[in-house]
Amino acid sequence: MYLNAVLNPIVFQRLELFNIYKNIFRRKWLAVKLQHISFIIYIRVYIMICAFLRDQQPKLLGMVVALFGAGFSINAVAQEQSQTLILVGSELTTCTSAKLNNCQKEAVIDGKSHNLYTLSSSQIKNIAQHWPNNNVEAKTAVLKTLKAIQSKSSNSVSKTDLLWQWRDINNQQLESLTQQEYNFVFDMLEVPLLNKNGERLKEQVNTDFNNEVATNSILQFVSGSLKVNNAKPTMLAITASSRDPYESADVAQSLLAQSNINTQWLALTPALAKAITSNSCDELPALRNTLMNVYNREVIYPNRTKAEYALCKNGTNALVSLIKNSTGVMFNSGNAALTHKVLFDQNNNPYPWTQALQTRPVIVGEGAGAAIQSKVTGMLTNTTSLEALRKSENNTNAGGLGSFNFGVLDIQFSEQNRTFRLAATLNKNEVKNTKTEIRHGFGIDENTALVVIKSAEGSLITVIGKSGVVHLANQGKAQPESKSYSYSYWPTSSVIEITNNTFILSARTIDEALPAIKIPPLPVQRFGSILTNSKLRSLTQAMCLSQEQSAVAQQDEFIISLTATSDTQYHRINAKEFGCALSNLELAIKSI
Repeated sequence: MYLNAVLNPIVFQRLELFNIYKNIFRRKWLAVKLQHISFIIYIRVYIMICAFLRDQQPKLLGMVVALFGAGFSINAVAQEQSQTLILVGSELTTCTSAKLNNCQKEAVIDGKSHNLYTLSSSQIKNIAQHWPNNNVEAKTAVLKTLKAIQSKSSNSVSKTDLLWQWRDINNQQLESLTQQEYNFVFDMLEVPLLNKNGERLKEQVNTDFNNEVATNSILQFVSGSLKVNNAKPTMLAITASSRDPYESADVAQSLLAQSNINTQWLALTPALAKAITSNSCDELPALRNTLMNVYNREVIYPNRTKAEYALCKNGTNALVSLIKNSTGVMFNSGNAALTHKVLFDQNNNPYPWTQALQTRPVIVGEGAGAAIQSKVTGMLTNTTSLEALRKSENNTNAGGLGSFNFGVLDIQFSEQNRTFRLAATLNKNEVKNTKTEIRHGFGIDENTALVVIKSAEGSLITVIGKSGVVHLANQGKAQPESKSYSYSYWPTSSVIEITNNTFILSARTIDEALPAIKIPPLPVQRFGSILTNSKLRSLTQAMCLSQEQSAVAQQDEFIISLTATSDTQYHRINAKEFGCALSNLELAIKSI
């Protein structure tokens, strides 16, 4: 039934691609048959690509052709050991009732647009009675300020308005609060936002109004990947990366609604992980306070905390079974250290459900949810490239989920200028707590997904979405005064073959590359402030388009040299702003 639905000629006639796909399928089927590959397996792979493309624009045909001609044994993808990873370099830019700036101008979305806060005498008294630490001076000052704000207005306000009122009275005091104190006060002041029927107002999602088309492309690929594994797939949304996972649940559960994917929020929080493994479900409210730094959530999101309690009471075996019966899992963006708490205990031992999560047929990660997929994690939160260069140490630790086993991952890569913080993890030192040696790093740009199609017979990588993915490899040429790396950039639509732990653009990707364009050569100069405003990506793209052989840049006390070697290749993959693929450009850095 599903095969007939996906291969429905009406869909392809609408895209004017039906005959083209049919011919591709016939040619590839003959080749597959000659190679003694299962016809059914090939059909399933074909369905996955078709499911992704059926609602897309014809311009995506190039990706299909590239995937089918990549020289990889795609038949393995549909076997029992198969898995598809869709790792997004940021939170997906999505149109919601709270983020109308992500929507098309004409979009009107009813739903929760902000959190609501009220300063009542009972709330202020509650804050006084449950102050989270022994800082009496801070407690006294906060209570004084809250009473002053209350005396001026008793109306419910947004967080932005409340912050402005606080700053007007005592900005220095607000800035002096610890993170724990800040979260406690605002969580305790929050009140439920209700509709006219007295029901909790939810943040609504409408991906049809997304103004970032890359988001829709990625979500369509997710949907297609799920449906190739199951005609009626189920997705579990995990929001553990958020400080307040209950608040994030509405959006996470609704992301795939337009694709008719049955998505359930999985109440796998740090508090739940501790409670369910220690038979202390009744302690969940206290565990939220101590382990997650969230307060009063049972008042604001009662349905979510009740679901968490029910999941806890059902026990570990039921949780593992629920995960194993799902087609896919999605990890949200936020803080990877928080997600680590639901995968491993305080001794860094995996929880009983960790392996079940690791082996889902489809795994989606956004931002931190993508970074945590590596077996090793950089733990580079709040670290910049400059800080990593100046520290000159390996901060890499064991502790990721391990679904991605090719190296370490970083996110928001080019936009946040993170090349050298990723490079800092690539050296010959063994990773802490494991004997793994890291030789490869992968940096995923915002609203871009690194897709890995894995099987027992091999793996294939492709890039979808907005921009591209950086691949860094340690060249092993480190000198006392300098370090060098191999730098590659894979734009959207690139297909990468993996052979003996090496990563190269597929022959079909190269064959289908656009003609080179003539642009003036780069000026002979040292490009300054290279680790700001995505300048390194811009410079390497300019080198690629102009076929430049070398360039020199600087950031503070560091000189960065970019040199084309005999292994370097430039190919214009697409006509987008960052559509030029670089392979094996030598990237060297030294201090002056």
